[in-house]
Amino acid sequence: MSATTISSIALNQLGVDKENILMIFMVGVLLVTAFTRGYRFGIIASCASVMVFNYFFTVPLHTFAIYNTNDIALIFFFLIASVISSSLTARFQRQLLISQKNEQTAKLLYEVAQRLLNVTGEANIIDQGIRCIKEYIGYDSVVEMYHNKKTYLSDNFAPDGDDIVIELPIMGLAKRLGMLKIYDKNASLNIEQEWLVNTVAAQMGIALDREYVYNERENIRIAMEREHLKSNLLRSISHDLRTPLTGIAGASSYIVQRGKSLDRQSIERLAEDISEQAVWLTTLVENMLNMTRIDNGKLEVNKQIEVVDDVVNEAVGRVIGLSRRPFKVIMPKELVAIPMDGKMITQVLINLLDNAVTHTPKNSPIELMVEKKDEYVEFSVADGGKGIDPPIEEKIFNAFVTSGKTSADGKKGVGLGLAICKAIVQSHGGRISTGKSHLGGALFKFELPYLEQSEDE
Repeated sequence: MSATTISSIALNQLGVDKENILMIFMVGVLLVTAFTRGYRFGIIASCASVMVFNYFFTVPLHTFAIYNTNDIALIFFFLIASVISSSLTARFQRQLLISQKNEQTAKLLYEVAQRLLNVTGEANIIDQGIRCIKEYIGYDSVVEMYHNKKTYLSDNFAPDGDDIVIELPIMGLAKRLGMLKIYDKNASLNIEQEWLVNTVAAQMGIALDREYVYNERENIRIAMEREHLKSNLLRSISHDLRTPLTGIAGASSYIVQRGKSLDRQSIERLAEDISEQAVWLTTLVENMLNMTRIDNGKLEVNKQIEVVDDVVNEAVGRVIGLSRRPFKVIMPKELVAIPMDGKMITQVLINLLDNAVTHTPKNSPIELMVEKKDEYVEFSVADGGKGIDPPIEEKIFNAFVTSGKTSADGKKGVGLGLAICKAIVQSHGGRISTGKSHLGGALFKFELPYLEQSEDE
């Protein structure tokens, strides 16, 4: 107002009319309103402008008396215009501040929602919500969950009995999930803080609900997969166990009924069939028991130093039909002994050799090779068949994966053998893989760690 007065006096001496000088005072009032807050300073500036204008620019000069009615009307309308202008400016300024504040609040709420959007896990979701409250409003908080009775607190925070607690429910879609408690030394939160903590509680409820729904869906999916696996297992067991049992029952019944009329060679052939079917049945049962142990996490590995030749010979002697094939075993020249569970590795070799016998023609060659490397011993089973079907190549070691083909002797695998092989080899710290063999068919090989024995041992 001082600058307006000085500039008005200077312009008046230059011949500027008092009507134009009133415009200068109007600008001064608007500037006062623009650089201050509220209506008070604008009204004060309007009244002060009227007094100054009356004192310096109306006749008689340098007095507050007014004789000219035109001057009275001019000053009166100036006062009204200046008051209205300052009020509108103050209102516009106030709305601008409110919109800026709302924009900041919206950005803050958006940031809170974004921080909780992609978080997974109950503990991570709640921790993120507690951190938001601590970072944005500076208050410590506690979350109490109802379903598991767990309590989550801010970092390095211990609730004090003197603190004022503000409780907000954490609501899911169908029920209340927990309680959010804000600990504050003051009596209450302002409106922005209330918006923020309500948003945090709502977003936590949405995220937790999403997490619980996802977990429930996963549990349902796993349960359905288990039921599917069980049905596949029962269906496979009913077929594959019936085949050897039928063979054993048929051969033994034939011997009982016509044993006296059969020659020794026929009886020996039937007894051999019974033995082969019994061995096959034993292998099936052993695979099923091992798969059950693997699923239950109870596969126990009892490692001892075993001679590789003994394990290979044991496995070769228990594979049905291998002796009637072009079969070759290639072993290292020196004696090899490594730490392993001999029974389990024997089962791995039986499964791989039986797999080769089952899925190759009768005249196809099969080869078992053991090779000693620097840090491990490699076992490989190669055959001269058609190889692995491309559709099942990537999932060949999964449970219940089979080619769907039945061998010439009526055998059709359950699809557990290779899955068991993988689990056993990995439990020994080894690796198992597939490939193309030099015989033209499939190649299965696995590696077991080799430990050099010291002189004391």
